[in-house]
Amino acid sequence: MKYIQFRLLLLLLVAGTFISCDKQLNVYPTNKLVDGNVIIDLKSAETVLNGVYYAFAYAGTDNITGIESVRWATVNEIMPSELAGTVAYAYGQDGFMNMAYRNPNNILSSKWEYGYDMVNAANGFLKNVAPVENIPAERKKQMIGEAKFLRAFANADLLLYFGQYYDINSKYGIILRDEFVSAEQIRMARSSVAASYNAILKDLDDAIAGLPPRGSKIHYANLWAAKMLKARVLINRGAAGDYEQVVGLTEDIILNSNFKLEPNLKDLFHVKGFSSEEVMLAVQPFPTERYKFYLNNTSVDFYVTPALKDLLANDPRKDWMYKDAKNINGILPSITKYFSGNVMAPLKAPLVCNSYAFRLTEAYLTQAEAITLAKGDLTKAKSNLKTVMGHAGLTDFSKVDEAVTPDALQLLIVQEVRKNFLQESGLDWLAMRRLPMATLQGIRPAVKSRFSFILPIPVAEMSANGLMEPNPAE
Repeated sequence: MKYIQFRLLLLLLVAGTFISCDKQLNVYPTNKLVDGNVIIDLKSAETVLNGVYYAFAYAGTDNITGIESVRWATVNEIMPSELAGTVAYAYGQDGFMNMAYRNPNNILSSKWEYGYDMVNAANGFLKNVAPVENIPAERKKQMIGEAKFLRAFANADLLLYFGQYYDINSKYGIILRDEFVSAEQIRMARSSVAASYNAILKDLDDAIAGLPPRGSKIHYANLWAAKMLKARVLINRGAAGDYEQVVGLTEDIILNSNFKLEPNLKDLFHVKGFSSEEVMLAVQPFPTERYKFYLNNTSVDFYVTPALKDLLANDPRKDWMYKDAKNINGILPSITKYFSGNVMAPLKAPLVCNSYAFRLTEAYLTQAEAITLAKGDLTKAKSNLKTVMGHAGLTDFSKVDEAVTPDALQLLIVQEVRKNFLQESGLDWLAMRRLPMATLQGIRPAVKSRFSFILPIPVAEMSANGLMEPNPAE
């Protein structure tokens, strides 16, 4: 089991073993594994906490350039948009576009390892920081809040991809680990879906209590990102009262945070990047990496599908979100959401490897959808949707005005999520799964039932953990 190697985690405090730069995650850890009392003061605590952020970014040596890179795009951008049917692999079926999942799939395993590496990193930090008494109380509280936010993010990601997240009564939740895991502690049964949600929401409530309105850098967790993550979790759980909570959380974010929608969505990705006032939490690449640029633009490993072209047919975003480029297979529509240069002779641009974990647009669209799911005031939901569409350059809102039922309006909101968050933070696939099944299957025929929503538990986990029960199959 690859994640048992814990290549991401905790760190020897040796001079020269950390890379420090204001343009990246401040301090990236080495690949050394240390589960001991490495936290002795504020400086060492901050270093170890950066190990958790390192896991959040899915940083490590990529298999293309062989250099240290942020690989967030692999597990949080490309794969979800493949599942959403808007991005396809250029070299044949990889199991996600056609939803023919296979346990040995490397990307599937990477998604699992991504979550549990982050959980383990957070647990290691929380274990070691707890007894240290010479860290200022408020700073320690904030750091614990950051670690719990990151653990909640990881567990939510695991539940929403590998668990029966849609059934609160299901026994098929996730493995809830709250201790740093060694090779002798692998065997552990999965918890129920209800218990999984409760643990995630408890971590988020603790994080909200401890986090500041802004982190010291855009890639550090803050209060509003934690509230947005809580809304993201609740709208997917969909239990009694959840949609109303989502409306309240997102209203708080919209009215009381200092984040603002980018006037022109294109400018966020092509001009401003992390300096945009809309960006709530970012994933900063290494200055020298090319990983995401290579996948999208140099090699065009992944390209835009006809389904997305149809979706963008009457949308001004079609002029900048994709362009025809060369690939060894011929001419393919490459994803240029992050790249503004010449696609036929691509040279790396400053913002091309940026990734965005949370943007304010999510609050507007999530609130609008929660209103439709709660059968609430569609006028408010329509206003939110029109606002987001307007910032994306649209001026014709006739279809929004014509949507008179919650289901009709929800579909328009979800289609906007698919466009707005193309290959971004996985929101496109999560939103599609909340549609009525018949509506979803009309858009994504590869979906056969709710079993299509759940990825199989990787073979390595099943082999190493005899207590792990596999997901049910149709």
